[in-house]
Amino acid sequence: MIIRSKDKVQENGKNKPVWVLDTDALTVTHNTPDAAPSVTEFSSDHIKYHLHYSAEYRPTRLKKLVNDGTILSYLTELDRSVAEAIERQVGMMLENDTEYLRAVAVGDLAKARGLENMDRQIAREPVYAAMVYV
Repeated sequence: MIIRSKDKVQENGKNKPVWVLDTDALTVTHNTPDAAPSVTEFSSDHIKYHLHYSAEYRPTRLKKLVNDGTILSYLTELDRSVAEAIERQVGMMLENDTEYLRAVAVGDLAKARGLENMDRQIAREPVYAAMVYV
C-alpha cells in the first residue's frame, strides 16, 4: 500500500506529495522543493509487521501520520523502542537461564549463542504483542 500526503511540492512542473509511505517496500520518501527526494528504508521485521498490520487494521492512523509529516520519526522511534525492549527482555531471561550461564562459564560460546538466539525469538512474542500489533 502506498500512502501519499495531502501536502504537495512543485518539482519540474509537477505536484509531488511531501511524504510517501510504501508499506510493501518499507520506505518513507520525503520530497522537498529544491532537493532530491530523501528515501529512508527500514529492514526490521517489526517495522514490516507493524506497517502491514496498520495498513489492514488502522489505515486511518497511517494516513494521519503521513499527512502530519510525523511518519518517519514515528517509525524510527518504534524501530528503536522495539529493538531495545527485545534486548531488555533477552537480558532478563539470560540472567536466570542456568543452562546459558553454565555454557558461558565453561566457554561453550556456540551453545551460549544458540540459547541467546532462542531467548530472543521467545522474547519477540510478548514485545510484538505489546508494541507492534497495536
